[in-house]
Amino acid sequence: MAESLKCLNCGGDLKFTPELQKWKCEWCDKEHTEEDLKGFSQQADEELDQPVAEAVTREETEEGIVVTYKCGYCGAEVVSTEETAATFCVYCQRPITILSQVSGEFKPSICIPFKNTKETALEQFKNFLKGKRFLPNAYIENQNIEKLTGVYIPFWFYDGEVYFDVSGEADIVTTTQRGDEKITKTDTYRIVRVGNVGFQNIPVDASSKTPDDIMDSIEPFDFAELKKFATPYLSGFLAERYDVSSDEAFGRAKRRAEGSAENKINASLSKYNSVRKQKNEKHVKSVESKYGLLPVWMLYSKFGDQTYTFAMNGQTGKILGNLPIDKAKAFKFAAVVFAISGTISALLGYALYAMNVL
Repeated sequence: MAESLKCLNCGGDLKFTPELQKWKCEWCDKEHTEEDLKGFSQQADEELDQPVAEAVTREETEEGIVVTYKCGYCGAEVVSTEETAATFCVYCQRPITILSQVSGEFKPSICIPFKNTKETALEQFKNFLKGKRFLPNAYIENQNIEKLTGVYIPFWFYDGEVYFDVSGEADIVTTTQRGDEKITKTDTYRIVRVGNVGFQNIPVDASSKTPDDIMDSIEPFDFAELKKFATPYLSGFLAERYDVSSDEAFGRAKRRAEGSAENKINASLSKYNSVRKQKNEKHVKSVESKYGLLPVWMLYSKFGDQTYTFAMNGQTGKILGNLPIDKAKAFKFAAVVFAISGTISALLGYALYAMNVL
């Protein structure tokens, strides 16, 4: 079942507007608040509890399962992946929410709405490209940056505790000077650290399509702005549902939680010059997980025979990505640096020779 959000004033299409944190009609410019759209959210929730209409077709391809829906406005067929939760009709450009992809086990409980607009993201991306001396000129000229898309990426969020039991020995070394004599004293202590470190909302990317390292690198998100998920937030953006289960993603959350506990333990031992841990046990317990969506501006661009990924945190604006390199520019730069280094070495050699050092 595919739905689009309607204006309560004229029946036109509504899109979530990040700078207003409201929904704005594309036809009459009427602005709607979350309170105004509660009726749609409740109706969507009720529909999600009912049997959902089947997609028009489902086809298995080499790239995965392709699903075809029918646009409720123009009747055109909307083709998407099995994980797509919100998209656009390529013919009438209306936003479409695929309710079957945010229902049942796929229904998010929390989300953070977009805070920066596409215009802001484009401007920041252009600034990101500035100063990249090895970037091919054609990469900018072929309008790759116009393909920037706002996507709600699925994440698992984990709460719990890390129990730790650490013991061993540690040294404090002091040095004093008495005349010409230097005296070094080493005091050895028994160290014991036992306790619990709580963690909350450790996010782990729940989509196999998005690179984990890039998703990790655009953190942190401000979880003080987490909201209860409501279908209207998807209007005007793309969205994916998870294809990595909570159990599958937990390993990464566990490593992050244990790493945070290790950092706290090490911080408590910072006064020692050296530490020898004879026992270092950590156990993650009382774990609970929640499913939610986080806002990300994504750019998948193809240049030559390579695909490059750029991402920007849709809440904070933090940017990270991999970009193509113009090998000719890089080689020219390296040659110049080598020539300058050779000149400096020659001049230094001549100077030393003149000073009779050589």
